[in-house]
Amino acid sequence: MQGTRFKPILRECLGRLNREIRIALTPVPKNKKWVFLVGCYNSGTTLLSELLGQHPEISALPTEGHFITDQFVKDYDIGLPRMWVEREDLFCLNENDTGPDPIRIKKEWGMRLDLNKPVLLEKSPPNSAKTRWLQKNFENTYFIGIVRNGYAVAEGISRKADPKHLINSWPVEKSAFQWARSNEILRQDSKHLERFLWVNYEDLAENTVGTLTQITDFIGIDPFKQFSSDQQWSIHEREEKIRNMNPESIAKLSPEQISTINQVAGDMLDKFSYPRL
Repeated sequence: MQGTRFKPILRECLGRLNREIRIALTPVPKNKKWVFLVGCYNSGTTLLSELLGQHPEISALPTEGHFITDQFVKDYDIGLPRMWVEREDLFCLNENDTGPDPIRIKKEWGMRLDLNKPVLLEKSPPNSAKTRWLQKNFENTYFIGIVRNGYAVAEGISRKADPKHLINSWPVEKSAFQWARSNEILRQDSKHLERFLWVNYEDLAENTVGTLTQITDFIGIDPFKQFSSDQQWSIHEREEKIRNMNPESIAKLSPEQISTINQVAGDMLDKFSYPRL
């Protein structure tokens, strides 16, 4: 009976030991291009990561990088799913900050990457607040910021945080602020980055090949030789072709919610040339 009680503890200890051994044996990736895909939640980071991961020269992490390192705070762990701007102090890092161990992060990510490929890709929305730190601590960095219509993003953040992660979904004013503030920080920090490229979710959906070619040119690798616009993609438990999903998201907003988004995020909508509703 007593032995049965301690079995889960023993399994957990063995799991941790096995992970530490794997980290120790994983080489630090060298002579690679590190591509960081950043942007607000629900802006298309997962879709773009899936697409770029099909390129023969790119190895993309299978999930968000901040989930597979013990060096960064995770939004879900502190009760802020899809809402890191509520605690900017825990997420924002610049080139003067210390704390996270970049060598350990590279090893943790390296365990999930194909290190035979020249380009390594990581995507995490909270890393929008860490681009300057990442540039200092990773070599050959390239940053791709993806932006999507703030109305659709605010609706998606509120919808996807309910009911799995919160008793009640985030009110739309918080979701709109998450979109506006995370893009504001990214716009400010991008001025300090040597290689940064903005892309739009809308362009990606409507001109996928053109957007991907823009990105491969930016990274300095060959364009995709073949890409089928009719291919089905499994993104967030939905499998379908690439298409602009903004209209159906925006249609779910009430006039009151639209008014709130205008009040909270109107200036950022203007900066990205999204018409106010």
